Amino acid sequence: MTRRPNSVILAAIIVTLACLGGGCGGAAHGERATGLGAVRWRWRPPPPASVGMPAADSDGVVVTFSHVFVVSLAPDGTERWRARRLGVREESPLLTPELAIVPADDGVVAFERATGRVRWDARLGGNVEAPDPDDAASTPVLAGGSVVTCLSGGALVALDAGSGGVQWRAPLAGRADGPPVTNGRTVVATWDPEHGEDAGIAAFDAAGGARRWIASLRGGAVSAPALVDTDDGHTLAVAVDHDLAAKAFDIDDGRRVWATAVGGAGSPEVPPLALGHGRTLVADRVGGLTLLDARGHRRWSTRVPAAAVQGGPVGPMAGGVYALPLYDGKVLLAGPGHATAVFEAPGGLVSGVAVGPGGTLLVSSAQGRDNQLLAFSGGADP
Repeated sequence: MTRRPNSVILAAIIVTLACLGGGCGGAAHGERATGLGAVRWRWRPPPPASVGMPAADSDGVVVTFSHVFVVSLAPDGTERWRARRLGVREESPLLTPELAIVPADDGVVAFERATGRVRWDARLGGNVEAPDPDDAASTPVLAGGSVVTCLSGGALVALDAGSGGVQWRAPLAGRADGPPVTNGRTVVATWDPEHGEDAGIAAFDAAGGARRWIASLRGGAVSAPALVDTDDGHTLAVAVDHDLAAKAFDIDDGRRVWATAVGGAGSPEVPPLALGHGRTLVADRVGGLTLLDARGHRRWSTRVPAAAVQGGPVGPMAGGVYALPLYDGKVLLAGPGHATAVFEAPGGLVSGVAVGPGGTLLVSSAQGRDNQLLAFSGGADP
């Protein structure tokens, strides 16, 4: 299981009584109401198995359950296949038209989307019998012909997308529990040491793994990065650190372009969400969402009394609404011009969210008696 920082425990239990009935927050004057919408379909694993964080595209949904199984679902929630592989993680898979590439406790495994057959299984740890927690892989990204993942102990690894063979490995100077990000040519990753404040962000050549630049972040609470394209042709790498600020770096040379206070620190599994025209939606670990423009100016923000440490924001859905899973087992829905609301999904605690086929909001649950994956019509005007 992924390490959860002790500093979020207090924030995670501060949930107002108004939220206990299934939602909190109300529409201010001129704001539209926000809701999960109707349930379009639901899928249940064999009880009491927990469901991992879903991944979705127009062809369907892939999700893990019970740390053992991978399941492929059609856009209407019908199960296509399930495959067994001990140690698959709860983090979201990477989907391509041909493959579902799933992070595991000891590496990465690729399943064929059509059949569920294993295409390749890359064991990246040194002990197959008892995987080292430092060998746990993050959600991978696709960079050209390479699949790139972070290993928790502090490494960035590129695998051949066709065979799973290791192409290159680059060390990182601290823990890397969150995913990397790429534009196909450059891969960017962050890390956070277990002791001290010397965290960082660095860019690597996707083809060969050579490091292009490195920049400092304040350690103790660092998010995974996002890449944001601006209208003037630049690309920014954005991350949140223990300065309680979002910081943007030019992807070409690592120069810091701006830093903006957001009211909370980062979390490794909660990357910002890149939007169009240089905008970034930043989630912090104490329940805040902040929309920043290409210059780092705040355009909108909201906050609820909870913690966010597993899964970044997703969206937009209908009307410009975004969703964020919360540590207290609920999901935050909010957006510019919409009321902020917190909802509890049926079954168990919310383990992950994603935007599914047809603009549905996928919500998975864990640690309950009736864990499930639900597709809601999603987002606004319930």
